[in-house]
Amino acid sequence: MGKKSGGRVRVKQVGPKGMPSIGNPMDELAIPPDQMIQLPPPKDKNMSQIWPLNETFTMNFDSFSVIYPNYLDSSKTVKQGRRISVAEAVKKPTVMDIGTVLQGMGIRHVVQLYKGYSRDAESQWNNLGRVLLDIPTKKERYHGTKRGWVF
Repeated sequence: MGKKSGGRVRVKQVGPKGMPSIGNPMDELAIPPDQMIQLPPPKDKNMSQIWPLNETFTMNFDSFSVIYPNYLDSSKTVKQGRRISVAEAVKKPTVMDIGTVLQGMGIRHVVQLYKGYSRDAESQWNNLGRVLLDIPTKKERYHGTKRGWVF
């Protein structure tokens, strides 16, 4: 039945031999493949819209700063992620709005449409996305080596 080793008992399961396999008892309840609901494939969370387009393959945005719409949303509290005052904030900004403004200012940025903000569960469903922003260093601002504009 079992062997004693180190205070534990190992039990070996023994069953009848030569018994035919019964199969899965739930097979009769299974839905046929042609009647199953086909869900769309999940969205690619790494999809990015890069501006300017001519730098699509050369831009390294590992060191870019991140802006989530919650940072600028006047309807959010500080606990939900708002980082500026209510007077300066905007009601329900989207990543496309932020991207359009940055494009008008001529600032390099990357819009990632399907990234969620972790501090606010509501924004992970209703207002997805984030913007990666290229803020020049002091040296680049002084010499104008990157773009020629100064903050």
